[in-house]
Amino acid sequence: MHGLTTPTLTVSRYESRPWIRTLRNVEKSLRGGRARLIALVLAIGLPVLAVVLGLMQQGLPAETIPPPLDAEPGRWIDIDGAQNTRDIGGYVTADGRTVRRSAVYRSGTLSHVTDAGCDTFTDLGVATVVDYRNRLLPVPLYNGDVFCVHRAVKMYGFPVSFRSEGPEAGRYLQGLEENAEAFCDTFDLLAEPERLPLMYHCAAGTDRTGVMTALLLRLLGVDRNTVLDDFKLSAKVGTPGNLEGMLALLDEVETAGGIETFLERLGVPATVQQRVRENLLE
Repeated sequence: MHGLTTPTLTVSRYESRPWIRTLRNVEKSLRGGRARLIALVLAIGLPVLAVVLGLMQQGLPAETIPPPLDAEPGRWIDIDGAQNTRDIGGYVTADGRTVRRSAVYRSGTLSHVTDAGCDTFTDLGVATVVDYRNRLLPVPLYNGDVFCVHRAVKMYGFPVSFRSEGPEAGRYLQGLEENAEAFCDTFDLLAEPERLPLMYHCAAGTDRTGVMTALLLRLLGVDRNTVLDDFKLSAKVGTPGNLEGMLALLDEVETAGGIETFLERLGVPATVQQRVRENLLE
């Protein structure tokens, strides 16, 4: 039409040449390749760096406090690099039976166990370890239990957090209620014979581990005073527990109508309680 012009694209005579277009395509591919290479390096390198840093923290030396000189024979397990490790067996129950020895162990962290300690741990024949520390995964990295523990057993991470604020007398009971699933899961494991021997632990082997032990011993028929004496043994290796909290917890067990009713309310069925007794009493 008159008065109108059709716009045209001006193409450089160099740009129109095929070899120039090929070079530009190659350049674009190289830029994309570099980006993919950088992404690949980061995807591989960052996890590797995380693993290396984690390994640097795993198994660091720690002072081992030996069992007390007046230790009851067979009660304490001397694992080099660990502390507060004990066999909960040997106690006599109200009906005259005895808690099985070498079936359930309690302990502080297993993150610093030495090679010699690994030999001792392996000799125990532990089949299952439960870690109550507040960790994302039960792995050796970042101060997790040492590799020899992971090689020897089936590991379970049941994170438990006990609050540090509020009256001391209520902390164990509150912690138990807020972390009921972790303790119920431990009872489930104890109800399965193939999971034994089983060891559960936290950091110091005193609070979270102490609550689990108190509930278990009471279920097995060990009297209140003996349970308290067992709880107080942690103080002999420099990790005293919250005695007020333990007294309040045991009081609540009695108020509930006994350990069976208390555990049922917590979420441990009567059938599981019975299997635990069958597995751990003789």
